[in-house]
Amino acid sequence: MDIDTEDRTDTVHVWYMDLDGLSRGTHRHLDGALGPEERTRRAGYPDSRSRARFTAAHGVLRILLGRFLDLPAAQVRMRCRPLGKPTLPPGSPPVHFSLSHSGGHAVAAVAVGREVGVDLDLPREGFPLEAFARRYFPPAERDLVLDAPHDDRQRVFLALWTRKEALVKAAGAGIAVGVRQQVGGTADAAVVTATQPRMRGTWHIRGLSPPFGVGAVALAHSRPYRVIAHDWAATEGS
Repeated sequence: MDIDTEDRTDTVHVWYMDLDGLSRGTHRHLDGALGPEERTRRAGYPDSRSRARFTAAHGVLRILLGRFLDLPAAQVRMRCRPLGKPTLPPGSPPVHFSLSHSGGHAVAAVAVGREVGVDLDLPREGFPLEAFARRYFPPAERDLVLDAPHDDRQRVFLALWTRKEALVKAAGAGIAVGVRQQVGGTADAAVVTATQPRMRGTWHIRGLSPPFGVGAVALAHSRPYRVIAHDWAATEGS
């Protein structure tokens, strides 16, 4: 996968993953892709299913980055910014990435030349979304949730929530700050000028259509971009 394409700053690639499906198959190369820090993190998970999901998600991300960087996956070096945003070390090619997982599913995003954030969430029974929206969302977004038909309320809430998460991940901020940032409603795409600390700037946010749950992706700057979606299980042999 060549990163030196003319439209590289106007394209974001996203990969959808069925983590439990990957864990059940013969995917030893995913374990071999992990670096030492990830192996340490994985060891902290209390059960085998969580460890298997972690291996699948982070193994796929490393393989993808290796393709963009023309490196073996295990040799990809990463570091974390002060609030935990993973990034490549100084002097690396301008490849930006983000990973999100919820339950047994995950999505990874890779972009060149623009900071990127991605988020995925699944419906959760019993979550007090109306009370949460009243307390934390800006008034216009609070009303979008509360005025939605009951059967559609959770989808509206998650559409807003994943946009906020994608934005804070792209900016390297924290959700405690980003939850109060307006994200342009639930339209397919929106240009947002963020004013909250650590998020200031212009961001282009789009909803995703994952095969599971609700998702969103955010890129720095106001320029529109293409989203090219992939199913990892269908493309891993490429």
